[in-house]
Amino acid sequence: MALFEYEVKVKVEELDRVRNRLKTLGANKVFSKKEVDVYFQHPCRNFKITDEALRLRLEEGEAILTYKGPKISSEIKAREEINLRIEKENVEKLISMLQKLGFYKVAEVRKIREVYRLDEYEISLDHVEDLGDFVDIELETVNESLESAIKKLKNCLNKLDIKSTPILKSYLELLLEKQKQ
Repeated sequence: MALFEYEVKVKVEELDRVRNRLKTLGANKVFSKKEVDVYFQHPCRNFKITDEALRLRLEEGEAILTYKGPKISSEIKAREEINLRIEKENVEKLISMLQKLGFYKVAEVRKIREVYRLDEYEISLDHVEDLGDFVDIELETVNESLESAIKKLKNCLNKLDIKSTPILKSYLELLLEKQKQ
């Protein structure tokens, strides 16, 4: 059965306010770390058109290759996601293999991410280089309906007292748009 990631992301002015609200609600801090996301383009199909992504996330001590399928909602980010952990010593081999198959690097997204757990939600406080501060709320499931996930994510935004309009674009899309300006 496929894993689906339902997500809502909002731009915020102050991460401290959200951090304090999370503490008040009893959220558990899971980790804080730097992440570098390297995005690749397929040699024969345009991921921008198909709304897919192939990302290699480099974290402290590990790497994860992720395929993200097309978005299936216009209200929140909802899509299939397939993750594969890569041994740190195999990262360069993987990049070389992808390049030999015709994939090429599109961009890198660099961020400092603090992750909290609140009930069934994973809440990330992200400072993204060149883009600013964001709150990203995720619900991962194999059996949640889209309607139920939307309702739950909106409820979590309300709990956190966040009034900002959700952003459907990925950090990659936002960064590429900014670079065009």
